[in-house]
Amino acid sequence: MKDIIVFQIYEDGKYEDGKTQDQEMMFIVDRMLGRLTTWLRLLGYDTFSASDFILDDKEDDFLLKFAGQKRILITRDKTLRIRAERSGVRVCLINFDHIMEQLGEMVSHYDIDLEPKMTRCTLCNALIRKVRANELCMLKREDYVPDELIEEGVDFWICDSCGKVYWKGSHWENIHKRLEKLHEKISSDLYLTQS
Repeated sequence: MKDIIVFQIYEDGKYEDGKTQDQEMMFIVDRMLGRLTTWLRLLGYDTFSASDFILDDKEDDFLLKFAGQKRILITRDKTLRIRAERSGVRVCLINFDHIMEQLGEMVSHYDIDLEPKMTRCTLCNALIRKVRANELCMLKREDYVPDELIEEGVDFWICDSCGKVYWKGSHWENIHKRLEKLHEKISSDLYLTQS
């Protein structure tokens, strides 16, 4: 059985039309965009997915209500996008299949910072924190944390909500490279459209 995630409902504040520079942007993403959810969390954005909740066949209604609580709804569903717009919910329709193209599409609508951050758990969306020196022994319980990294003094982060441990290994370099390529592509596309 899936855990139910507790979340705060926001009732105040309306979004302005157009591209926003608010780094506190919060998203709710439909089930079809699981990888995009992970990448938005990697970039430090408070992002829930429909997959985070136990839902019945009223998923669209839930997403609209949740998005109406100061979150931007991200979907691949054209019908849901129309319903969201009619309800006054901020919505972004994603048309591409590949994750970097999806992120590029997000950047075209919102001022998404393409710099990854060690701030959110990619599994559960909770905030993560740096592991303190006196807590390093607990990392040895995790099979996926290499002992040699602990001994080398590598920095670790932990999610107190689900227990997932993070560090900046080769995967972190790969994330940076992919995002740099995307940033270059977006910059060259902008240059071409302005010429």
